[in-house]
Amino acid sequence: MFELLLLAIALIGSFAAGLYDLKTSNIPDILCILMLITGLAIHSYTGFSTGDFSLLIDSLLYGGLFLLFGLIMYLSGQWGGGDGELLVALGVLLPRVPFVKTYFPFPISFFINSFFIGAAYSIGYSIILSIKNPFVSKNFLNSIKQPLLLSVLAIFLTLSVVSFSYFKIISIIFFLFFLLILFWKFAHAIEIGFYKRIPVSKLKVDDMLGEDIPKLKLYKKFIRGLTKEEVKKIKKTKRYIIIREGIRYGLVFPLSLLFTLLLGDIFFLLL
Repeated sequence: MFELLLLAIALIGSFAAGLYDLKTSNIPDILCILMLITGLAIHSYTGFSTGDFSLLIDSLLYGGLFLLFGLIMYLSGQWGGGDGELLVALGVLLPRVPFVKTYFPFPISFFINSFFIGAAYSIGYSIILSIKNPFVSKNFLNSIKQPLLLSVLAIFLTLSVVSFSYFKIISIIFFLFFLLILFWKFAHAIEIGFYKRIPVSKLKVDDMLGEDIPKLKLYKKFIRGLTKEEVKKIKKTKRYIIIREGIRYGLVFPLSLLFTLLLGDIFFLLL
């Protein structure tokens, strides 16, 4: 009954959250809460009006599963809190999309797709960041100038080229090892480039900590923007602070949602 309305709310809300995250490094809690409440309200109304509460049950099920996953990612320092909130909101809003064919239930297909889209997005984001920050590019180039590493890269690349005419699978494996080493060094250079030391006078709301401040119970592993009150407390206790620029991941979810709606399961498309 409300499929198109729920889909419109999910797309508009997630794109708004993702773009806001891209601009400020923070996803508004209120937006995710409103999306979640709207989804629960509509599914509850559908249940009471039809006597079939299966949609509401699915909504709670996928919302709960996504909440658990989001908490794991947040506590392990992989995601910001807003990323998990947005994932939960989408799980609650869209437990089913009957007019879209996917191999798995729609929320699961969307969830799996988000990893593929997220990997591509993270690589692209990191490359753009390295171009904008000459220090990152310089650090990456210096890190691969080591004689031993250059020798290993040359061996893998040579083996890949030589074996291509005879054993294409072996050639691809050698080339993947070559790319994997480069990506590992690039990821390390990017991680260093994410951090910078600034005077606390330049610290502002939504900046992310790059160091722990135990006496204020603030820790860098929790990826989120600082509040106004936290900024005030830090300015009273420190002269300099390390902040970091993380990958602003929120846009991955609306992109993954759009991909799933248009193309279905990315895993089977790749196969």
